[in-house]
Amino acid sequence: MSEDEEVDRILKKKMNELIKKQVRPQQKGNEDPFATVSKVLYDRGDEVLNAAMAQFPNETKLVITKLAELINSGVINYRISGSELMYIFRTMGLPVTIETQIKIERNGRSLSLSDMLKEKQEE
Repeated sequence: MSEDEEVDRILKKKMNELIKKQVRPQQKGNEDPFATVSKVLYDRGDEVLNAAMAQFPNETKLVITKLAELINSGVINYRISGSELMYIFRTMGLPVTIETQIKIERNGRSLSLSDMLKEKQEE
């Protein structure tokens, strides 16, 4: 066996080992990607995820699949808040919007800002 053939054999062996190492983390997470990501969400993260799925279903599936891979491989080993998830979607060009209400406590009652403005106009 010539020296070039030996080098080629060793390189092929190393490449196969590297490929096997890269495939393992993906196979490790046989769980549903949405379940994996949902486990690490907090602070309205589930609302952001649901809104993203309703507004951009195909793109959200891709983002969630990648996030699940990063979680399963240990790159992401912390919890993700709703605002962080919103930031991820927005930086990817997906302007996810969620319904937000402003509540004001007045005289022991909790009023939305729109209701309070209506009351002011009626006075």
